[in-house]
Amino acid sequence: MHQPENETAKPITHPELNPDKGSNEAMPALTYRVDDNDGSTGLEAIRVQVSLLDSLMTLAGELVLSRNQLLQTITVNDLKCAESVGQRIDLITSELQEAIMHARMQPIGTIFDTLPGVVNDIADVTGKRIELSIFGRDVELDKTIIDAISAPLLHLVRRAAEYGIDSPDQRSVQDKPRQGTILLGALHEAGQVVIEIKDDGVAPDSERIAIEAVRSEIVSLEQCQGLSDKEKLNLAFSPGLCCADSVPRVDGFGDVKAAIDKLGGQIEIDEFAVGGTVVSVRLPLTLAIIPCQVIMSEDERYAIPQANLEELLRIPAIQVKERIELVGSAEVVRLRGKLLPLVRLADVLEIQRTYIDPDDDEIRVDRRLRIADRRSRKADSEDIPVILDQEDLVSRREAPDRRQSANSALNIVVVSAGNCTYGLIVDSLQDSEEIVIKPLDRHLQQCRGYAGATIMGNGRIALILDVANLAAMAQLTLMGDHLNVQAGDSEATENVEENHSMLIFRCAEHEQFGIRLDQVERIEKIKRGDIENLGGKRVMQYRGGSLNLIGIDEVASVQPLAEHDDLLIMVFSYQEHSVGLLACGPIDTREIGNRIDDTSLRQPGIAGSVIIDGQTTMVVDIDEMVGRLYPEWSTSSGRR
Repeated sequence: MHQPENETAKPITHPELNPDKGSNEAMPALTYRVDDNDGSTGLEAIRVQVSLLDSLMTLAGELVLSRNQLLQTITVNDLKCAESVGQRIDLITSELQEAIMHARMQPIGTIFDTLPGVVNDIADVTGKRIELSIFGRDVELDKTIIDAISAPLLHLVRRAAEYGIDSPDQRSVQDKPRQGTILLGALHEAGQVVIEIKDDGVAPDSERIAIEAVRSEIVSLEQCQGLSDKEKLNLAFSPGLCCADSVPRVDGFGDVKAAIDKLGGQIEIDEFAVGGTVVSVRLPLTLAIIPCQVIMSEDERYAIPQANLEELLRIPAIQVKERIELVGSAEVVRLRGKLLPLVRLADVLEIQRTYIDPDDDEIRVDRRLRIADRRSRKADSEDIPVILDQEDLVSRREAPDRRQSANSALNIVVVSAGNCTYGLIVDSLQDSEEIVIKPLDRHLQQCRGYAGATIMGNGRIALILDVANLAAMAQLTLMGDHLNVQAGDSEATENVEENHSMLIFRCAEHEQFGIRLDQVERIEKIKRGDIENLGGKRVMQYRGGSLNLIGIDEVASVQPLAEHDDLLIMVFSYQEHSVGLLACGPIDTREIGNRIDDTSLRQPGIAGSVIIDGQTTMVVDIDEMVGRLYPEWSTSSGRR
């Protein structure tokens, strides 16, 4: 409906607001359609609850009163009162922000409800029988995200209907119901919205996707050999991958991922438990105000959205030499048994790196080629870079380290975007703040490493980093938790496999055990009184359910668990079950190589032994132990 040009905002009626209906009589709402300046009717429509408008008016009134109080305290120079007023303004601002954000929220059902018609049309054309089941219509997202996710979501549902759900005859042959099902839903999880599209059809061919990725030179053949089926499936989101003829189900997924990355979201694909595929999309609630970690690099502030933040890591100066490793041409740090690629923010943004000389506190140009290199005094004095061959580089790494200053410590921000995880080296870590995102001017929108800008409390501008584009700019060859080593780096590949982290613990006073750290999900402190003996098994109440507890002495010929009141449980997963291994402290971690003796102390539940800190340590085989104690948990598919 076209409205007159002189009416810029006019209330319109809506069937849901009819008092005769009775459903909205207790909570009335107003709907406005906003016209563009040229008189044409805009597509923006906002439904605002009257109670929300009342709340905004109340908060605005309180803000005005607090402003007047602040001006008065400044006039009389009453600093104590000014502090109290400042706290009041901070509280009102937070409530005002929350109320305004609530006004921007819309139920995701506004786009969900447009999809059944699309699926029905596809079913009519292809002769398939498809049921689209929708849940989570009431989950709310910022309207900006709702608008941006509409097209990618439509593409995913269309691909599931066209190429995921097979024909009724094919489903009958596979003992499936003739009618296929697509589940589309949304839910809140950890401060984000998760959208899932599940179908019980045919999953994409992961091997075919991997072949197309190799053909498109996205990954090498050697790199593909180390990937799991899930990681091969997620290659479908790689930019530049074209699977239109060979794997039409995932054609265009690269564009879908690019659109979701712009929203600060994540997407991944996996095989559904009952056959078929599940695509998971994680999105922030809003793009207007987001929590960020503020960092410093070369005296400039940057913001990293907490949605992309995994953890913060600091490596002391004296540990840099031994903890930073070289795998092929990539610099990595070993973090809980996995190799984490490192990227220096200054390098990827092409900013000249500097450092503070510990001798005279002068700022000098940092000319180290690699993170773990020694600084050359000759290079510092002559202002020239030192280019070392491999032999010189090795000799310098083996030389005594002269990093002693705290300024030489490495501050690493572990970030992730989709299935890409890496460590970003920065100069320092600042506070976590909620920031207001400002879009970049059109002249700066070609800068790939930035997602926007914000104004800090001191009035200075801070750029918001786009961690996905930073990884692409740094040319990281990443896939999931694997660091890909280029072909020919066989020695580097061996070095990757030489070391892994071992969790060291005790069950009795004079016996030490170890288990691979990457197998442990959680470590919890418990009291001996928490343990119950039921049906010949030890269990305890844990996270709303029961957790089976086991001891090494139940399988292996070792000393029984010490009679301590304070115990520990290490929680593992076996098949679809969780189990807790009883232990007592102290607990420590060590990096060990492939030097496990698998003959001397080999017995049920014990894979062998290794010498750690001068003491024989028995290595626990948790899969064998649980398999012997709970054989009914084993399945034909094998152990995880």
